[in-house]
Amino acid sequence: MAAPTTLERTLAAAGVARVGTEQSYMRLGFSAGEARTVRGAPTPGGALVPRPRRSLLLLVQLTDLQLADTASPGRFEFFEYLRGLPGTSAFIPAHRPQEALAFHAVDAMARAIRTCGGSPDTGAPIGLALCTGDNIDNAQLNELTWFLSLIAGGRVELAGTGGHYEGVQSAMWPSDLYWHPDGGADRYRDRWGFPDYPGLLDQATASFDAGGAGVPWLSCFGNHEGLAFGESVPTAEYRQILTGALKPTALGPGCDPLHREEELFAHPERFLTGPALPVTPDATRTIVTRRDFVAAHLRAAGLPTGHGYSEENLENGTCYAAYDGIEGIRLILLDSTNLNGRSGGSFGLRQLAWLEERLAEVHARHMSRSGSTTVTGNEDRLVVLASHHGLASLSNDRETVEGPEEDQPRATAVEVEALLHRFPNVVLWLNGHRHLNEIRFRRAPGTKERGFWEVSTVSLADWPSQARLVELTANGDGSLSVLCTMLDHLGPADPREADGPGRIASIHRELAANAPGHGLSSSARGRLEDRNVELVMRAPFQLQ
Repeated sequence: MAAPTTLERTLAAAGVARVGTEQSYMRLGFSAGEARTVRGAPTPGGALVPRPRRSLLLLVQLTDLQLADTASPGRFEFFEYLRGLPGTSAFIPAHRPQEALAFHAVDAMARAIRTCGGSPDTGAPIGLALCTGDNIDNAQLNELTWFLSLIAGGRVELAGTGGHYEGVQSAMWPSDLYWHPDGGADRYRDRWGFPDYPGLLDQATASFDAGGAGVPWLSCFGNHEGLAFGESVPTAEYRQILTGALKPTALGPGCDPLHREEELFAHPERFLTGPALPVTPDATRTIVTRRDFVAAHLRAAGLPTGHGYSEENLENGTCYAAYDGIEGIRLILLDSTNLNGRSGGSFGLRQLAWLEERLAEVHARHMSRSGSTTVTGNEDRLVVLASHHGLASLSNDRETVEGPEEDQPRATAVEVEALLHRFPNVVLWLNGHRHLNEIRFRRAPGTKERGFWEVSTVSLADWPSQARLVELTANGDGSLSVLCTMLDHLGPADPREADGPGRIASIHRELAANAPGHGLSSSARGRLEDRNVELVMRAPFQLQ
């Protein structure tokens, strides 16, 4: 039986489990499904019109998994005491109550991908899983290894760093900042009504066998793949702390992080000088470089070989590539991470020149930089872009002489969008980073219909913990549709309805739904028109 999609049922609050002083902890249950909203439709009122659809591409997008080594000495969970204070965006979030359970949430999503039955509109099978970055949390090699095992299928060796949970949610940890599922006093329990789940942490961090997505897969390089804390340059001093045996429990005496963002970006080790507790050291807590990222994908199981990357990427140390494994379509993986620091994105000018060449290769004609029409004689193909950051977060032009970023200077949103509008075959850009659902039509200047759809998708790490089915169809009337369908993982709505790994995935989602500031009351799900939608546009050329 095929796993249901959110067209058939959605998750919603289903009763109070426990009352806190500021918020009640809610159970989840299934509610009615959400029908498609039509956007850009050339019909009165935007009504859905039956179309003779031909499926060109069906993929599933996963983003911002943020698989974390919760025992890592290089994490800054103690920054959580700043939550709610102004001027703390560089320091928060530093911890999620559900983060140790994320491996099982990803495994449950992979199971949903394997069993969802393909397109609810055309019946086409899923041809590709696309992970749009921040697959890991702290740019560590062990985290990357776990991600690859989860998505490709295989043994996820979580217990190799001590054989049990070692982190801030342990009942022995000297702080009430964090939720302690084994019991005891903490602010999550007092303020937000979080329950007890005895034994959960050791169960969640035990090694297990993952089934994998079961389809070919590609992945992008995000800021959490390349930077400590997703924003800090991993200096030699920081790397030494990372592989050590002491995990800091608090900031050092007199260390006030506020107004020290630039120092955090350039010297994260200066914020890890406080009291510490012993943890089991792990030599695989090394920082991932772009070459390490590519090398790991070249070795990873499954198809396509290299998962979008090639030996040329390895030699050049680049994480951008063109994938031509889908008939009539070029899918381009882009690297929007600025290794000079900060969480926002940008593109180096070398990558932007490379992108311009790859776009020209699949356009019979396009606009030159001067505004004239360039005729190439090349065969037209539709273009789908994939990156971690989208236009709203391409604002990081940070450049340093001594920094690790080799591709400088950096191009931000205005320059990138102007380049894309010169190439009409660009129809879709998939990204993440902001942990919310948002869809915008990026209209080409001076035109009524030409442009591309930009689709940003929620994080699997945070509420609502979903992926997105994305299907591109030719409609036989000169139009294209992008059909988006939100997909829940296969953990039950209520953890009391399951045992084993499915229960852990269910608890992960329940915790995410109740996380203060990020759960059911947040805007992460987006509007109705950002979820199950049909996005219609004029085809840029005649489709066969």
